[in-house]
Amino acid sequence: MVGSEPHAQGAGTAGDLSARTRIQLAALELYAEHGEDRVSMRRVAAEVGVTIGLIQHHFGTKEGLRRAVDAIVVDRIEEALAGADHSGSSAEVVAARDAVVRTMLEQNPVIVKYLNRALLEPDGRGESLLSAIVELTTRVVEGLRREGHASTRSSDKVQVVRTLMGQVGELFLGPVVTAIWSEIEGDPQQEPRIRIVVDDA
Repeated sequence: MVGSEPHAQGAGTAGDLSARTRIQLAALELYAEHGEDRVSMRRVAAEVGVTIGLIQHHFGTKEGLRRAVDAIVVDRIEEALAGADHSGSSAEVVAARDAVVRTMLEQNPVIVKYLNRALLEPDGRGESLLSAIVELTTRVVEGLRREGHASTRSSDKVQVVRTLMGQVGELFLGPVVTAIWSEIEGDPQQEPRIRIVVDDA
């Protein structure tokens, strides 16, 4: 699904699509490591070995490139969810969906780092990415509720927050716990685990 971002300018050749994907992935890596503000389009072009003109051909502007990077993240989450086991009890179905997203993120630390930068930095540029992730999660939650796989005791909005915190909250906060534990010279083998609970108001 990478490369399906709606602002693409035409289908292009197979070579073009390969270059487009390589540009997206290089930008993801660089933005995650250094922050978007510190990465120019020229630097992305140099990383991939293409011209700035090719990046402009595929994405138009730096904003268009950032939207394409956001699309990779949303696509990867959606792909993970599509591979979840839908059999078993309601609790097992929900747990399986959460687990595949957590596993995907654990296997792609660059996405976690990018999400941290995009969603937690106060410049507001992560709002479109957050909106896309919330929209996707809302569709998932609504589907689970319709299929009887999710409790309706809480509102759908609370369930969206609970789902996202279950999938990404521990990964976001894990480094903080590790840093605190290290600061107090705790035994690494006994580092406490995070468990996030989202309750109704």
